[in-house]
Amino acid sequence: MSVIDEATICVESPLSSEPMLSSSIKISISKESSVPVREQLIEQIGLQIASGVLKAKDKLPSIRALAQRLGIHHSTVTSAYNHLADAGLLDIRQGSGVRVSGRAADDTVKESSLEQLFRQFLARASESGMSRDDVKACIEKLLDARKVERILVVDRNEDFHPILKAELQPHIDLPVEPITAEKLKLRLELLSSSLIVTSFYHVFPLQVLPLDPTRFVVCTIEPGSEELGAIKALRQGSIVAFVSVSPTLLKMATNMAAALRGEEVAVRCVQLSDKVEITYLMKHADVVICDGPSEATVRAVAGKVPVQAFHLYSPSTIKLIKERLEKWG
Repeated sequence: MSVIDEATICVESPLSSEPMLSSSIKISISKESSVPVREQLIEQIGLQIASGVLKAKDKLPSIRALAQRLGIHHSTVTSAYNHLADAGLLDIRQGSGVRVSGRAADDTVKESSLEQLFRQFLARASESGMSRDDVKACIEKLLDARKVERILVVDRNEDFHPILKAELQPHIDLPVEPITAEKLKLRLELLSSSLIVTSFYHVFPLQVLPLDPTRFVVCTIEPGSEELGAIKALRQGSIVAFVSVSPTLLKMATNMAAALRGEEVAVRCVQLSDKVEITYLMKHADVVICDGPSEATVRAVAGKVPVQAFHLYSPSTIKLIKERLEKWG
C-alpha cells in the first residue's frame, strides 16, 4: 500500500482584507512512489499556476508549514519552491513569505473605460516630461505597425511544440510557429509581425523582450481535471496508459499520477511513434489518456478501453487568441 498525504493550502485573497475570503487547493503526495516528492510538488503547484487556479499574488504556505502538513523534510519543500522561483512562477521574500509572481494588472484598471486608461497614461507621460507631440508621434508609430503574419507560440519544451501547433493551427488562418524564448531572443525581427502566445509558465523569460502588449497573449492551460478524475476513480491495481508525442508531457503525467495514487495504480507511458506498444497496451489498460496529436491513433485501436484526450487549450483560450488577432492584428 502506498501512503498518500494531502494538505489543504489556504490561499489568501490579495484583493481583500477579509481573513475569511480565501480559496483552497489540495496537494497530494505519495511517499512510497518512485517519483521524488520534490517532483510531485513542482508538477502540482506549477500546473495550478499555469492553469490559473493559483493567481498572481496568491500566498502559499511557508516552507516549514507545508513541510509539517505533508510530513516531509523542509529541504524538500525549499528545493521545490526554489525551482519554481527560478522559473519565475513564485516570489520568495524574507518577511513576506511565498507568493505567486505578480503578473496581472489590478482589476480596477481592467474595468476602466478607454478614456480613463488614456488619462492615466497621459498623466504618467506628462510626469515623465513628455509633450503632447511626443505622445502623438508614439501612438501613430504603434498603430501603424505591420500586419501580423504568424502566431508565435512560446514554450521552452520543444517536444511540446507539435502539440501546441496541432491544437491551434486548425483554428487560425495564419501559420502557427512554436518557438522557445531563447530562440526568439535571437530573432527579434519577428516581433513586429507576430502575435506572441504563451502560458503563465513561460512569461518570465519574455519580460526582457520589447513586446507589443496588444500582440502578446498570456493564457491559462487546462488543469486536466477530467483526466485526473479518471485516474482517481480507478480501482487499486488498475493500469493507466499515457500516450503522447512529448516525453516531457509523459513525465509530467507520471508525476501527477504518482502524487495522486502512488503505487496503487500502474502507469505505462508510450510515445506515439511506438504503434506496436500502443496496440499491445490496449489489451491491458483500464483507461488511456492521450494528447491531441495521438488521439486518432489511440481511438483507432482502443476498442472498449475508455480514452481521455487531453487538450492544453480550452475553447475560451482559442477564442481569446482569435479576438486579439482580429482587433490588433
